[in-house]
Amino acid sequence: MNSEANGEALGATTTGLASEGRVISLGQMLVDLTMRIDKVPEPGGDAFADKAVAQVGSSFNILHAVRQMGVRAAHGGIIGTGPWANQIRQALSNDGIEHIGLTDHTRDSGICIAMTDARAERTFVTVRGAETQGDVHCFDGIEPADDDIVHINGYTFAHPTSRGLLAFLQRYCEHRFTTVFDPSSVAAGSEDRLLDAIVAHRPIWSCNYEESLALARRMGLSGDALHEAKDTCAALSKRLLAPVILRSGASGAWLCAAPGEPAELVPSHHVHAVDTNGAGDCHVGVMSAELIRGASLVDAVRVANVAAAVSVTRRGPATCPSRGEISSLLPSK
Repeated sequence: MNSEANGEALGATTTGLASEGRVISLGQMLVDLTMRIDKVPEPGGDAFADKAVAQVGSSFNILHAVRQMGVRAAHGGIIGTGPWANQIRQALSNDGIEHIGLTDHTRDSGICIAMTDARAERTFVTVRGAETQGDVHCFDGIEPADDDIVHINGYTFAHPTSRGLLAFLQRYCEHRFTTVFDPSSVAAGSEDRLLDAIVAHRPIWSCNYEESLALARRMGLSGDALHEAKDTCAALSKRLLAPVILRSGASGAWLCAAPGEPAELVPSHHVHAVDTNGAGDCHVGVMSAELIRGASLVDAVRVANVAAAVSVTRRGPATCPSRGEISSLLPSK
């Protein structure tokens, strides 16, 4: 079933974009070097892998999902110079993603070595590259239009590039574009000035359950507010004065669309998962793209739930399905 035939299910803007807006990511982009091994070796030991796969990951996964929805995408982060950066640039070109950020001519982009053992446990070693080494001016050239969506990732808070992100947030303390913030596992432990700046920016917050608990505790919430995902979602929205999406895997996602409102569960599509890597990125990218197309937040989350469910049935990080694949699987409203 093509997307035009199922236009009603995907919303009134399925057959054409509601605006010329684009999704701009200020997150990091690096190369994931993945390998499967029997066991992570002890210090000084050896391990063998049958093969290693190098794929562009991190913010690329989000922007790839945006492009799968037929929406314009741009990367505002720093890309280095070297073999890893060349692979990133090629992936962007293949997907039609524009690079509007800076180029670092002194260092290469980073890599993340991901080892998955026989128990399906993953061990990561990340080599920081150009994407992490921005100064206070590294996002000065990013000027979102009113109908754009800006994606920000909490991992930026952990690197020197956070100086540029703080300057960007302060420059746009008043803004008309929409911001989507994925706090990741890092934001809850970030400096007060960074967390205060992103809270004051009033983005749409999108996180998984573990991230939401860490964030809730950092915001001073406790007791009944952390008893269930539904309660945590609503309490966070009220404290942050912003919409909160709490991704809950196979169940779907809890959504509190406005502070003070109860959270509602937006259902997903049940599948047999084989690889959950990148599912959260797929969800954020599709949700952002649907908002650009003019969907309501609840409808955007509904489509993102199905996209993320399909993505976990495929191996690899950038496995977001097309809009046509999603349309026939959407639950009835």
